[in-house]
Formats: sequence, C-alpha cells, structure tokens
Amino acid sequence: MGIVVLGAPATTGAWVQGSSYLGYDNAYLRAGAVVSADAEDTGFPASNAASWLITGGGWRASSVTDAKLNLTLPASESINSFALYKHNLGTLGGITVKLQYSSDGVTWFDYPGSAQIPADDDCIYFIGDPQSARYWRIDFANIPVASTLIVGQAFIGLSLQMFNPPEPGFTPPQFALNNKYISSRADGGDFLGRSLVRKGAKMSFTNSIVHKDWMRANWADFMAAVEKTPFYYSWDSTNYPAEVAFCYVDKKIAIPKYVNSSYFSLNLQFIALQT
Repeated sequence: MGIVVLGAPATTGAWVQGSSYLGYDNAYLRAGAVVSADAEDTGFPASNAASWLITGGGWRASSVTDAKLNLTLPASESINSFALYKHNLGTLGGITVKLQYSSDGVTWFDYPGSAQIPADDDCIYFIGDPQSARYWRIDFANIPVASTLIVGQAFIGLSLQMFNPPEPGFTPPQFALNNKYISSRADGGDFLGRSLVRKGAKMSFTNSIVHKDWMRANWADFMAAVEKTPFYYSWDSTNYPAEVAFCYVDKKIAIPKYVNSSYFSLNLQFIALQT
C-alpha cells in the first residue's frame, strides 16, 4: 500500500498520491457513441457488454480467432483505462486482450502496456496514462478454434484517480469475504457439513484528508453515478494490479464531511466481485 499522509498536504487540489482508481464513466454509454463488434452471436450483441447489466448473457462471438469490441465517439476523448467482467478468457486460454485507439478508424495503435494474456476469468481493470482519440476498441486475439468468447461487461473510460490511497484498516477484495455459511450439526453438536453461499466481498475505504477543490471537481459526480450503476475499483494499480473488482453500492452512500476549512473526509462502502 502507498504511504498515507496523515497531515494536510502543502499543495492544492491538483495533488494526488498513490495509484487508487475508480472506473464509473463508461465511454461505451456516452451519448452519441456507436458500439459494434466484428463478430457477435444471435441474441448476444455487442451492446450487451456495453451495458452495466450482466444478466443478459453478455456479448458472445463464436468460431472466430479474433474479435473486436468497437467504440466510435462523437469526438476525441481522453481515455486511460479499460476493464472486463464476467468473461471466459482464462477458461479458453491463450487469448491476448488489449486496448487500441485510432484517430481515423483505419490505422490502429496499441495502448501502451495494456496487452495481457489472462490466466483466469477474474475481473480485469487496466489503468495507464491518458490518450486522446475518437476511435477505440478492445481487441481479443488468438481465440481457440471452435470456441465462444464471452464478455459480460466491458468498460473503456477516463478513470478517476483518488486523492489518497485507502488508509490503514482497508482490506483488499480477496480477503474481504462476505459469504454466508449454513452448517449442519448432529444432536450432539458434531459437524455434519456446510453449505456455502458466495456473496462476493464487502469492502470499504476511507480518505480522511481530501482537498475541497478535488471533492467539488470529482466526488459529487461519482456519488451521483454509482447511486445508479456499478463501477470498477483498483486500490493499488502499481503494486497490486490484479487486486481489482467490479463493484456496486448496496446502501446509502456515506456523506462526506469537512474536517477543517480546506479538507474533507470521505468513506465508501460497497460490494466487490472478482469473478
């Protein structure tokens, strides 16, 4: 975890520390955006992946070795991240996924550092340096022959870098178990077995020193968005890039409060899903 500054930083609201990010503003859902794929199965169009809902079976592409989930924006936008949830890249094996961009929709460039070959079906959330372009796509290469690629939810956007990393007391998603256990016991109390109901992770983080300018520029928009839709969370994209999750709030969002004339304290509680 990054170092936590307990005192107020000397700089202004532009000051940020660490590599904690929230991805909530999906460019696939931008007004005027055109979402398409070069391959899609009947009943499982590209638009399924663009939606925050994952109950429709997602976007599926069968019997292709390469597939692309395309995004054409009305104008160039600055983007720094992409994410995938409820995919089967690890199950299929050997697939290279990466983010690409173009100024004309003809000549494409790989977003630096985004290429990866997932070893499992866990959530993917990559964050890099902002790049401005009108045309974007997530490229899936080396899909095994006669297989079906599945992507439940896809995100491309300009992720929000938090003012601070999470403070001590934070628990990463793989440790923050929220499961329910139903145990069976004999009359004498002997253990007879247990049913496990998986409910993801129950997480929270606190930032106790956040500049008022950063709060006004960023947090109100985030609160308004996640009251309605899920988001992606990476608590430390530099040191623990795989410890990411697809998340949603399940109760009223905590109200941020002034701790002095220049700084706020904020807290966010949410459910986090990795697979």
